[in-house]
Amino acid sequence: MNNHRICRPRPAHHAFPGTGFGIKSLVAGMSVALVFLAGCGPSPRSTSSDGGTLQPRNVDQSTAVWPQFTEATAAGLDFKHQLADGKLDNIMESDGAGGACLDYDGDGFIDVYLVNSGPAPVLSDASAETPRWPNRLYRNRGNGTFEDATERAGVAGHGFGTTAAAADYDNDGDTDLLVVNFGGLILYQNQGDGTFKDVTTEAGLMSKQAGISATFLDADRDGHLDLFVANYLVYDPAVKSPPGTQVPYPGPLSYPPETNLFYHNRGNGTFEEIGERIGIRIPGHRGMSVTTFDYDVDGDEDLYVSNDATPNLLLANDGQGHFQDVAMQCGVAFDQFGRAAGTMGAAIGDINGDGLPDMLVTRFGNASLYLNSPQGVFTDHITDAGILQVSSEYVGWGGNLLDIENDGDLDVFIANGDPHSMAGSPSLLLANEGQGNFVNISKFAGTFFQRRLNGRGSGALDFNNDGRMDLLITTLGGPAVLLQNRGETLHHWLKLQLVGTRGNRDGFGARVEVTAGTRTWVAQARCPTSYVFQQDPRLHFGLGTNAVISRIRVLWPSGQTQELTQTGVDRILRLEEPRQL
Repeated sequence: MNNHRICRPRPAHHAFPGTGFGIKSLVAGMSVALVFLAGCGPSPRSTSSDGGTLQPRNVDQSTAVWPQFTEATAAGLDFKHQLADGKLDNIMESDGAGGACLDYDGDGFIDVYLVNSGPAPVLSDASAETPRWPNRLYRNRGNGTFEDATERAGVAGHGFGTTAAAADYDNDGDTDLLVVNFGGLILYQNQGDGTFKDVTTEAGLMSKQAGISATFLDADRDGHLDLFVANYLVYDPAVKSPPGTQVPYPGPLSYPPETNLFYHNRGNGTFEEIGERIGIRIPGHRGMSVTTFDYDVDGDEDLYVSNDATPNLLLANDGQGHFQDVAMQCGVAFDQFGRAAGTMGAAIGDINGDGLPDMLVTRFGNASLYLNSPQGVFTDHITDAGILQVSSEYVGWGGNLLDIENDGDLDVFIANGDPHSMAGSPSLLLANEGQGNFVNISKFAGTFFQRRLNGRGSGALDFNNDGRMDLLITTLGGPAVLLQNRGETLHHWLKLQLVGTRGNRDGFGARVEVTAGTRTWVAQARCPTSYVFQQDPRLHFGLGTNAVISRIRVLWPSGQTQELTQTGVDRILRLEEPRQL
């Protein structure tokens, strides 16, 4: 990649240079299907009048009424993560397992797939007779409850699982499922009838490495989703902590690193591993997660790789699917103190309302809140934002940016846990005051936040399509927890499901701008993976008290610009890319 592409200034209008975005004629007659429409109740906390320019609210926490999150125990998500030997005694077991949110049956409701670690030679001290608990696929019935569809769908999995990623890799209209294991991958092709077929071998995904994260993206914009797999380390049970140390197992630097993999989608159902050729195989790192986003707003998808105890990577895409690490130049390799503490994952979103993608990064150490700039250079705002003070005493694993009130600001959720014991920690919920500054509302948001759990993965989702963002958390050796957002609000919302026709079917890489009142919200469609979890892939916009959307503008990876005007709110729109320029 040429150096002039690194952290360069953007055009003032944030169009995608070199792609034709902004100069193609706008396409009329968009294909739009209304999937769901719902209203919301009143909220005593709303202080904005039109959802316009963000202003600090300085709300008195003692009198404010915040959204309440309650554990949806009757929903039927009865998953429990298997810690097969019953104890936490090595670094591989500590990482836990997560899953993915997906709509595998295409009914408009988000289903959930959760991954189990299980017993495994070398990785677990469990006896050879110990049965492996299955991965579980929960089908959303559409009435607020789930049913276990694992056996019928044929996705119980095998091996020591860590996470999953979901996307339509073959562009046939059905969401497929990738399972990531320590020791291999499983690719389940959706058959379109509620069942899946294991096509790992014929697809060419024959890795034997310690996979810990994966994400789909169309790196070269050929219309087919490629696959990035982040691998962890080469575990050796003979490596032990020195006598007299306080931790039960050595840290990541005691083990050799693995290398990451990049599988190029040939478009015929098979993949080719080309990591060395395209610049992503950077030695010396132990990956924990991978996240896609267009950090420099040039129309292609870049990659952020969170590493354990080494600097993180920001892999800038040159637009042709070749990458160069620019993390040092762009300010996201280290935390604000210049340290490379163990990083878990990154959540992406526009935190301060300036139209640029920012990052919340969770760590074994101090978290980071990287605010982007027009030059593509980030500043760690974690201290000024008010997050460091409340998060630094915990080890953060899963992290999410979501609008809990639909007031137009992205709030923060962090799932905390202990890396060396089963003691557990409370999770954190922090409300955005309007300009990327946060207040800790955990003790006001429900009894769950008083519980000490060994949290690992977490994802934001709207499981009942009521327009309020819910949360799903996985725990180490414990049950998954579904938190239902029961907040009452006068604030409006919009949710978009994109369907590509000229590019990849999921629309990954598309930039969406939603204008209502005096404000424009910006988001990118992508495979939303973070630490061992993929959240609801639909784009959700809190709109404040705006009752009409004046414009929705989509800049598709194919080069098309699509607009819709004067749109209603409080609904889910299925937006299909026009087939003709």
